[in-house]
Amino acid sequence: MQPKELTITLQNYRHRYIDTGTPGRRLVLLHGISCSLDIYEEVIDILSGSFRVLALDLLGFGKSEKPRNIEYSLQLYAELLREFIRETSDGNDDIPFILGHSMGGKYALAAALLHPGLFGKLVLVNTDGFTPLPGWIRAISWPGIRQVLTSLMTSNYVAGRAFEAAFHRPDSIRKTVFEKNLLTARNREAVDTVMALNRNYRQLDLGLTGLKNQLSAIDIPVLILWGDHDKYILPQTALRVQHELPGSELIMFRNCGHTPMLEYPKLFSNTVTRFLLNSQDSAANHVHHL
Repeated sequence: MQPKELTITLQNYRHRYIDTGTPGRRLVLLHGISCSLDIYEEVIDILSGSFRVLALDLLGFGKSEKPRNIEYSLQLYAELLREFIRETSDGNDDIPFILGHSMGGKYALAAALLHPGLFGKLVLVNTDGFTPLPGWIRAISWPGIRQVLTSLMTSNYVAGRAFEAAFHRPDSIRKTVFEKNLLTARNREAVDTVMALNRNYRQLDLGLTGLKNQLSAIDIPVLILWGDHDKYILPQTALRVQHELPGSELIMFRNCGHTPMLEYPKLFSNTVTRFLLNSQDSAANHVHHL
């Protein structure tokens, strides 16, 4: 049975989220760019056996509000996350775990730095924030180019090929799950959000905001998960992330692309659960392959 969709207002903007699973320790799931909480569809049921799972559609994506002419920034998303965590507390003052995929990983890092003590443990999945944004990416948000690119990015063919590239083996993904997430990626308003993020890249870049220099201050356990065939954010980036986060653990999924939660849902869920519930940190600074 699909978890019930809920609505919450954060910073005066309406957000979709789900709240399901075992009462107790919260696990907050953050999706990547051009996605929604539906990217976690294959793992929510498994994870909810061990955690109270909260999955959020980030501002500008999924079924959350998509405001126009807003200044997107790491500060804004960090504030939205802090408010979300405060508003979903059951009164037991539990410190939640957080898991961020791609863009969501960058926002989780920003929130951990800007609001120390907000999370108990952090899982980064094929995370964004550690490679420079090429100039041509920023250029796609320029007037004129933007209109042409929007038409292409919302077309079934172009969006479909781009989404397929997120997987090492696209044919291993359930067709209904693939099509649902593809439809999310093609949403015109969400594409407009992507353009807005590109225009505001200086406020959304870990390096340019000065946050990257503070990463060593993160003093909570961190697990880094990556696919060894990621075409979006190359696997060697994972080693850079581990270097920037002293004491972190890195696990590489074999024969996996950018989305291990869809490509290996059981292995992904079990790996995350073991890390979050294990009080030992003996694997820190190691690299493992699954």
